[in-house]
Amino acid sequence: MTFSRRIAAAVLAAALALPAGAVLLPVPALAQENVNAFREASPSCDANPTLPWIGRVSGESDEDPTDNTEPVSFVGCFATKAECDAWRERGSGLIDDRIVENVCEQRQ
Repeated sequence: MTFSRRIAAAVLAAALALPAGAVLLPVPALAQENVNAFREASPSCDANPTLPWIGRVSGESDEDPTDNTEPVSFVGCFATKAECDAWRERGSGLIDDRIVENVCEQRQ
């Protein structure tokens, strides 16, 4: 089951519990918002040039509004490998097709 379909199932279940007249965003908009929000929340390596760990996650996802597969990528820098690994796990969860890169490495 793709990420979009998992979100759709969760939204449907939540909608059944909502009062009549409640407004929900379309599922693709929510999914794309998640990708964009994660990218924006990722700690910038430019802003943190001394942090020793760099994480990279990239792959293909169908989270755009047309439900077509699109490439997505995330980069972040961290103080510890544990922080990087936690971030990497969240980022890879947004990729529901082929994962191309999914690593945390020490900066050179």
